[in-house]
Amino acid sequence: MRRMVFVFLTIAAAASSAACSDLLNKITDLTKPTETTTQTLAGNWSTVQSLAGSSGSLQDACVNFKWNVTQTSGTSGSGTFSATCVGSLEVAGSASGTLTGSVVDWSANATGTVTGQPPCAIVLAGTATLENNNRIRIPYAGTTCLGPVSGTEIISR
Repeated sequence: MRRMVFVFLTIAAAASSAACSDLLNKITDLTKPTETTTQTLAGNWSTVQSLAGSSGSLQDACVNFKWNVTQTSGTSGSGTFSATCVGSLEVAGSASGTLTGSVVDWSANATGTVTGQPPCAIVLAGTATLENNNRIRIPYAGTTCLGPVSGTEIISR
């Protein structure tokens, strides 16, 4: 009888230990941050909110961003974008960035057009923060032929 109780207690302890280990692993998996890669950023993104820059006005900002991340490799990505800057300047160009953790250092070069004026060069740059896999906060600053621009765009899929 003693031997049977000992065997039963040994089996129960082993089962309990395995169950605790499984539970601990599941809790650990739930609390691990999900790793973001440039591949998770691929695809089409567009503005959900435009925030004014240092002037406090959207008149010195770019709005209605549309980003299309088409190429990813390791921690780098690139693609195309469009926006409207300084009220009436239609902008289209290319952008690239490098992902480190949840931060993307990026830069963009584009051409801006406004009715009745020759096309002009646009340069934008910033450091974006991934708020989750479906939302990115993009502060930016740059130059256009109509003057400097700055602001923050929040984009989503």
